[in-house]
Amino acid sequence: MSRIITIARENGSGGREIGKLLAERYGIPCYDSEIVAKTADVAGISESQAKAGEERATLGKGMFFGGIAPVNPLVQAQAEAVRQLASKGPCVFVGRNADYILRSNPELVTVFVHAPIEARIERSKQRNGFDGKQAMEHINHKDRERADYCMRYTGRVWGMASNYNLCIDTGVIGVEKAAEVIANYINMM
Repeated sequence: MSRIITIARENGSGGREIGKLLAERYGIPCYDSEIVAKTADVAGISESQAKAGEERATLGKGMFFGGIAPVNPLVQAQAEAVRQLASKGPCVFVGRNADYILRSNPELVTVFVHAPIEARIERSKQRNGFDGKQAMEHINHKDRERADYCMRYTGRVWGMASNYNLCIDTGVIGVEKAAEVIANYINMM
């Protein structure tokens, strides 16, 4: 398999788990929070500084890819980290606008994972120990952050089907079957 797979996802939809399952299936690395360490290396800062900067990047101004100033240097470092990791060979990226950063790569497969809110709330309750209200607030906050981050740094609408090769609903078929469908799609390419 010579593909690079990116997984963008709604909070609580199981996208992170799908990324890990695909990486295991193909014996390739899955980059999620590991991108923070690579970003720190590229930027010449500590991991804790990179993590704090990543959290603040959702509050930043300007576009980084679209040429509108001011540019966020940490977001640029993260994009370079994604490019460097992708240059090593087949892998899976979860989030961080990797689908947009790597958009010119002919080996790229972009996926958006979503699910009905009820399924996402249940997953968040189980994973985070939240009650229903806390889960809903967390989901709304994270999805809003992701949408804002995507628009700010790519100029695109997060979750819009036309931005991805494949959109998949884990509420219908679950995480394991979703990973299987994605693998079948990749194999057909």
